[in-house]
Amino acid sequence: MIKNGQESIYDKMIENINILQNKYNNIQNLLQVSNKIIWETDIEFNFISFSEKQAEISGYKNEELIGKNIFDLLLPENKDRIINKIKQNNSFSNLEITLLSKDKKVNYMLISGMLLFDAAGKPQNYFGILEDITKRKNDYLKLQSQKRKTENDSKSKFIFLAKMSHEIRTPMNGIIGTVSLLKDTNLSNNQRDFLEIINVSGNSLVSIINDILDISKIEAGKIKLENKYFNITILINDIMKMLGYKAAEKRLIFRKKIDENIPKIVKGDIVRLKQVLTNLANNAIKFTKQGSVTIEVEKLQQKNNRVKLKFKVVDTGIGISEEVRGKLVQEFSQTNTSTSRKYGESGLGLLISKKFIELMGGEIFVESKEGKGSVFGFVLEMETGEKRLPEQPQSKKADAEISNGKLLVLVVEDNVINQKVTMANLRQLGHDVEIAENGKKAVEMFENGEYDLILMDIQMPVMDGYEATQEIRKYEEENNISDKIKIIAVTANALKEDRSKCINAGMNDYITKPIKQAELKRMLKT
Repeated sequence: MIKNGQESIYDKMIENINILQNKYNNIQNLLQVSNKIIWETDIEFNFISFSEKQAEISGYKNEELIGKNIFDLLLPENKDRIINKIKQNNSFSNLEITLLSKDKKVNYMLISGMLLFDAAGKPQNYFGILEDITKRKNDYLKLQSQKRKTENDSKSKFIFLAKMSHEIRTPMNGIIGTVSLLKDTNLSNNQRDFLEIINVSGNSLVSIINDILDISKIEAGKIKLENKYFNITILINDIMKMLGYKAAEKRLIFRKKIDENIPKIVKGDIVRLKQVLTNLANNAIKFTKQGSVTIEVEKLQQKNNRVKLKFKVVDTGIGISEEVRGKLVQEFSQTNTSTSRKYGESGLGLLISKKFIELMGGEIFVESKEGKGSVFGFVLEMETGEKRLPEQPQSKKADAEISNGKLLVLVVEDNVINQKVTMANLRQLGHDVEIAENGKKAVEMFENGEYDLILMDIQMPVMDGYEATQEIRKYEEENNISDKIKIIAVTANALKEDRSKCINAGMNDYITKPIKQAELKRMLKT
């Protein structure tokens, strides 16, 4: 017979058990909804109990799972790593494991748990939670697969475009080179006009090829920024000289405005920065009928050896309406097609500028009013440098001596048209020329002749330009020739890494096809 006091305690115990049971059921329901599984194993990780969802995911019946070791469900290649991680600690949290169901279906899970001890402090069993992340993991793997496919597609496109660039540059070398030669012959005014059309069209095509190649390099992740010291004022002066004649043709005022407080020397990628500013200034000149174009550099902030500079190109040109301003720096976008037709601008230069500035950690901004002109600019944080840059080493021969003297030049080129064009250009500059149609022939002629300079093509049959250069340098070393011949790479490969490859092979310099006579003349003087 239970007394009243005992009945009260018993009722209370029953009530507490019911409360605990309800809480347990609620937890189970919550876990069911949230893809979480409660599990319990003995000290050897054999299942003692688990929530219903474990059996559902694993594909095993309840009686099949009881006593089964949790590690037997792991993928074999993951088993040792997971066992070591779990057994090294009394508790573990959010370890990613891969479980195989009975029908070999892969399930991705996060496992958390802890070792429980009895009253005497002896290890008793493990208790924890499994979270099913299969959908999340599959979505992630799918995304990664798509990302890899996109990257591979970009790389494939880049390789294709680089090859096409090479193939197009080779015949363009013949076209532009021949135009340069024809300009120095007796021509009628009509003939000169036609020749200028060919020249402008050819150079425009080469410019577009360069732009497309730059975009594909960026998309394929092939762009590596340089980080070298340079003088900002000299950089701006170079751009002013380069574009000054275009501004003069349109009778525009072309000027610079450089903050006198900016550091003279900064560290960054001078090649890309020059390309961006040239693109912006060139666009400004194209879209400005009258007035001025100004390149501005302003110091915003300087702390220790870091400086923030604002670069701007300001024009008094056609301007941009508000509705299209935001679209201007989007891919291949312009204000409208009539503007593109009228001013001959593809829009690629602005896209490339935008991407380069983003790679440098900045962002292009646009301020403009239709009919009132535009401002294109960006802010870059750069490292400051020494007050003076180290002087460049001087050539062993004075420029005057080289430019006034007749050189014997060995032209190594397998394309017959390019042989004729290069030979004619060199002879027009007053030099003697001999031809080698491949690298092997060039090595033989070098060993048996006395040349002042070698113009070396890269892609040739029998022996390419890299190997031929290495053979020539090897011959010079073996014969203790101290006054090594200058070898200039002349190639349709226009990538930055191609230049490095040429220099590493032992060449002294690098020019790309199509070769312009002015560039050839400059190369002969250095």
